[in-house]
Amino acid sequence: MRSLILVLIGLFVGAACALIAMSALRQGTAYPNGVMAVMSAQMQGLGANVKQNRCASTDLLPRLQTLRYLANDLEPAFLPTQDDERFVQHATVLRASLDAALATPPADCAAAGVALDRIQNGCQACHRDFKG
Repeated sequence: MRSLILVLIGLFVGAACALIAMSALRQGTAYPNGVMAVMSAQMQGLGANVKQNRCASTDLLPRLQTLRYLANDLEPAFLPTQDDERFVQHATVLRASLDAALATPPADCAAAGVALDRIQNGCQACHRDFKG
């Protein structure tokens, strides 16, 4: 009877440890989650600026620059997909749309909305293909 109880306790502890390990492996590292969280916050800030009619270059450029810097980290953040041509293409398109927005900063909210739509389309295309 004592052996049976010890075996059951061992099975329970083993199953709990296996679940913890599987959860840790599924979550991966915080790096890709952090990159996406900061990019999302910057996109939401740009959207709020456009909705509030705050579209001066001093309002938009810092967020656009942050997005552009973070776009450099897309391939390193998502190591398994960095060799995938589709992923590289999506990252390239996103960087190009950010470069265009930075080269000629939007002069008004209408232009800012167009630039924001281009950036969001780049994000959505990648999420559609990879995030599921």
